[in-house]
Amino acid sequence: MRYLERDSFQNVAAMLVGRYMPRSAAKRLEISEVFRELYSAWFVLAPISNRAQGYWRPWWSPGVVMSWLRTEVNRFQRMCLGRLSFDWATAQVAPGAPASRIEDAAFIAHMEALLDHALGDTLRAGFARYVLGGLVWREKADAALARARAEQAGFMWNEQELWFLAQKPFLADGVVWADLREAPADMLSWSVWVADGKLHAQLSQPVVQRLKDSVKAVLATDALPEHKLRRINAAAKTFHHWARYAFDAQQQAQELEAWVWRRVNRHIVQNTPPLAACYFNLRQAPRDTQLHFGRASYLLDRGVTDEAWLNIWNPRR
Repeated sequence: MRYLERDSFQNVAAMLVGRYMPRSAAKRLEISEVFRELYSAWFVLAPISNRAQGYWRPWWSPGVVMSWLRTEVNRFQRMCLGRLSFDWATAQVAPGAPASRIEDAAFIAHMEALLDHALGDTLRAGFARYVLGGLVWREKADAALARARAEQAGFMWNEQELWFLAQKPFLADGVVWADLREAPADMLSWSVWVADGKLHAQLSQPVVQRLKDSVKAVLATDALPEHKLRRINAAAKTFHHWARYAFDAQQQAQELEAWVWRRVNRHIVQNTPPLAACYFNLRQAPRDTQLHFGRASYLLDRGVTDEAWLNIWNPRR
């Protein structure tokens, strides 16, 4: 446990809280102390989870998952998607500790205590799952990896669920299967399906609706035009964070861009024309359909810039 109390860990944890939660840190709110504890734990757990095979690491972009899907479907013709969702209400640290080669009883008890923060839809809960997922579900993930090898299936997982891609379904406790040739399936923020033997992907309808609802909610407030546009841009960038890697999302983005711009122009730009230059245009945003393979050494890679390294620790995946 002493390593959690190192000055270096505590100082960097405090710096990251100040970077990503500046208001809470400045006011010294209780939530900032929780995040400092979570960051200290993450400094220990990140390199450990980095050894987990098939794990979608927090510092890998969505492009890594999309590349995995494309490779499994297009190259290996594995078109049946199996998924097992993790139940955080019953999560425990103890089963995953041996699989992660952690024997420090005090550290394990401290991680168990942090599990109290992992339930709910708040930023704190999401961040706690983000930090602890690679440890909590390691035993299940290792067992699933062994099964995937036996069945010659593709395998990947994160803190919320694990995925198989196989040529045909196989029996496994809790795994729900969908044939992507028969109907689309929602996965992360995408809707994916197979046509003519090739993977197709666009943003799922809940994600599209979330962007529209965000724009409507912002425009209904009495905030300053600059603040409204900043929040709308943030919602559009969140959409683009996933859309840029999906082949079939371009048409979606163009249609949404027209929808968003009509409302931004009517309610913001017509009254404050200079703000047009600050608008994030989904139609013009870059796309990235190259294959991406995650860099396993990212944490200690000298080729990673300081800014990119700091972005690893963003509490929002």
